[in-house]
Amino acid sequence: MTRSCLARLLPAFLLVPALGTIAATALAEGGKKKAPAESAEASGGGTKYREACKDGNTKYAARDFVAAIAVYQKAIELDPNNALGHYFLGEAQLAAGNLIEAEAAWNRASLAASDKEPALRARVLFVLADLKERQKKWDEARAAWQVYLDWAAKFPNAGAFPGSGQSRQQAIDSMKKQDTAYAVVRQRIADTKAGGVFTDLSKSPPPR
Repeated sequence: MTRSCLARLLPAFLLVPALGTIAATALAEGGKKKAPAESAEASGGGTKYREACKDGNTKYAARDFVAAIAVYQKAIELDPNNALGHYFLGEAQLAAGNLIEAEAAWNRASLAASDKEPALRARVLFVLADLKERQKKWDEARAAWQVYLDWAAKFPNAGAFPGSGQSRQQAIDSMKKQDTAYAVVRQRIADTKAGGVFTDLSKSPPPR
């Protein structure tokens, strides 16, 4: 994608508050890449892809997430190797409450971005780790945050936030530690109830 193309696209992407920051960063990184192959332009990519993304962002801003999903999918069909389209699709799927579909889209975005678009992939790794927390998959979430931290260390100029990743890992560790401690208490309460033993110390025992 050429810099002139990026200049035309940037205002459209910034229409969407939730996507504006990553769009700007990703597009800036994308400006360093070579333009798509001529065959891609001729087969319907290029301008049509950018128009589809712009339309999708407009629908996302209007909170018409179902329509945004459809338009982003159209954009991906036009340029399946463009990581930004997959990222946008994941955001729309998440907003629509489709967590599994969002994860699938972001995984594709992560593979497409790789080290060619470090800023975009940093954002994708962030939302993937956050998604694991939403799904309450704590071990997977912690591992995902570590992948994010490793990427941030590898590409210090990618705009990642290592402090956020570290704090999220610490929160997960703390939660798991408390859960382990309370597990013993919960088991004692369950055993007590099962045995019919009076346990409410704030009241007097019932008369025999």
